[in-house]
Amino acid sequence: MRRSIATLPESITELCLIRLGFQARSWSALWFSARLGRAIERAVTEAKASNAGLLHSEQFRLGRGHFGLLQYWRSYEDLETWSRQSPHSDWWRDALARIRSKGDFGIYHETYLVPRKQVESIFVECTPVGLAVFGTPGEPIGPATTSRGRLGRVRDVS
Repeated sequence: MRRSIATLPESITELCLIRLGFQARSWSALWFSARLGRAIERAVTEAKASNAGLLHSEQFRLGRGHFGLLQYWRSYEDLETWSRQSPHSDWWRDALARIRSKGDFGIYHETYLVPRKQVESIFVECTPVGLAVFGTPGEPIGPATTSRGRLGRVRDVS
């Protein structure tokens, strides 16, 4: 059985995770979502190429008409700088205009700031995903064989 772990690169003290989601409630909103998704994927490619701080981006689907992205950013500051300029500001404005004009589309984002000491991972028989794509790989040996050990949480036995 192939098992591995990944840790954050030493330069990252706080990981910024963004969950960006779309909810399309009509066929035309699905087409709009697809167009918006392609624009965002181009922006992802650009953000990575320009070293804007985007470490990794993965698509997800939660049901019919509900899908989005999970993104890992080097810092909140990097995300904020990138999001206040084109192309992000362009497609965000387009999404808000669609919501106001048609009412058949929703968009949301959630931001999570995670201190490096509170990030742990294990991958068993997996192709690289999430932290394994950009993190520092390792083997789960000794304390790293458990989630508690990877987080450095000692069990109180008293």
